[in-house]
This record gives sequence, structure tokens and C-alpha cells, in this order.
Amino acid sequence: MICRLKPNVVKSNLLSVLCAAMMTTFLTACHASPQAEKANVSTDTRSENVKVAAANAAQPVEAAAEEKIVIDLGPDLEFRGTISGDVLDFNDGKGEDTPAVTQFKKTGENPYNGNKARVEAGYTIFSTACSGCHGHLAEGKLGPALADDYWTYPGNKKDKGLFETIYGGGQGMMGPQKGLISKDEILHVMSWIRSLQNKDMKPAH
Repeated sequence: MICRLKPNVVKSNLLSVLCAAMMTTFLTACHASPQAEKANVSTDTRSENVKVAAANAAQPVEAAAEEKIVIDLGPDLEFRGTISGDVLDFNDGKGEDTPAVTQFKKTGENPYNGNKARVEAGYTIFSTACSGCHGHLAEGKLGPALADDYWTYPGNKKDKGLFETIYGGGQGMMGPQKGLISKDEILHVMSWIRSLQNKDMKPAH
């Protein structure tokens, strides 16, 4: 037995199926759209964060103690040995000068003075390289004290003179430190010595 449907019934059924399919698609799209938007926003945000992190990573990282040292224009000062009076040879085999050394050569003033981190680093170097002669607190031992108000070489009251004595050497056991510690390390040591003098200096005895 063959059933025959009337044309109107077929059209009505097809229309109902088509409407149902369209509604299903529309509702699915409506529900999915906000989630897709959120996913895109989240992805975009993560992507932006990655870009920022990558840009930050590309920047040179500076140590906490690193300060911006502006280097003066003009010629370098002339540095001479405390005892010999000869012009000091700055070819010490310790690599290129740091910005602090470059600036110091032009002004004779130590850029590290008063910088807590540099002063602390200066003591570490002093305790290794200098304390055997000058004492752990620069109180004097085989070499003179550096924490009182007396200077064997009066020029050492100024940074330029102190550098010349450390780098080029003095009399007796005070040999030149050229090639043993770098010019930048000498500036660190000097900043620690100056920090002692900024406190209540003891009279020499």
C-alpha cells in the first residue's frame, strides 16, 4: 500500500524542518559568540603580555647599584705617579674603562662616592686586596691607617691624588696596584675609604 501525501502537507513539513534548522543554527551562534569573543580577548591579552615581556627582556638589565653617569666633554686630566711624578700609563690589561672611570679621568672626582651599593662593594675589594697591610677596618697595620685625619701624602685628601697613589704606588711596601685590580675596582675601594672619612674621623696617633 502506497501512501500519498498532499502537496500542502509536504510543503508545511519542509517549512517546519527548515525553520527548526535555522533556529538551531542561530541559537548556537548566539550562545557561542560571547564565548568566542572572550577567548579572542583572552588570547589577545596573553599575546600582548608576551610582546611586552619580550620587549622588556630585550632591554639591557641594569644592576640595582647602576647609576646613570653623564660623561663630561673635554680632555682627560693628567695623572702622575705620587713618588715618580711620571705620567701614569693606563694600559693595565684590565679591559675597557667603565663610564665611571671615563668620567673620573675628566674630573678627578669619584662618581661612586656616597653610593651605598658601591661603597659596600668597595669594602669587599678592600678586605681582599688591601686589608693585609692597612687593617680590616683601615685602622693601620703594616701600612698607615686610612680612617683618621692624617695623610702620608697630602694630595690623597683629594680623589685624584688618592687614585694616583693606589694605581701608581707609593713609598715602602705600597706597590702599584696597576694590573692587580682594575681602575674601576680602585674607584670602589676609594668610595669605601671616603665613607669612613665622612663619619667622625679619629685624630691620628
